Parts: sequence; C-alpha cells; structure tokens
Amino acid sequence: MKRIMTVCGTGLGSSFLVEMNIQKILWEMGKETEFETCHSSVYEMSAMDADYFIVANDLKDSIPPVGHLIVLESLIDEEELREKLTTVLLSR
Repeated sequence: MKRIMTVCGTGLGSSFLVEMNIQKILWEMGKETEFETCHSSVYEMSAMDADYFIVANDLKDSIPPVGHLIVLESLIDEEELREKLTTVLLSR
C-alpha cells in the first residue's frame, strides 16, 4: 500500500484538511484501498515517511528531497488538489 502524506507548518490544521480531501478524492476514484493517508508538520516529516508528499507552495523549500512532491498553490482549492493528485496517481 502506498502512503500519501500532507505536510504543513504545524501538522494540525491545513494538513489534516487536505488529508480529508485526499481521502474523498481517492474514494471517488475507487482507489481508497490502494493508498494510506497521513499528515505531519514540516519539522517532523522524513522523506522515508511516505511515497507521495503534498505541501503548500510557501513550504516547498522547507521539504527535504522526496520522490513525489505535489505542490499546491491553495490548500483549500479542492479542484487543484484533485487535478494534481489524479495526474500523479494515474501516471504511476
């Protein structure tokens, strides 16, 4: 099972909101059983924690090098999340 981690400054508010939206999108795609989701702060995460990382544009330079990084301009824009997540997951 692949893991998707959302990352924000504190690992509480916005990363949890995005994680819930990811779960909804995965369910709509019929892929909810293929992925595990989690959230973390930028300071507690490690490149080994997940296969895919989702972060806001303002924090992208704070993330250590990771394999699959999805950068969002807006954490509350569900359509942007859906578009970028779908593109990455369907290309794997």
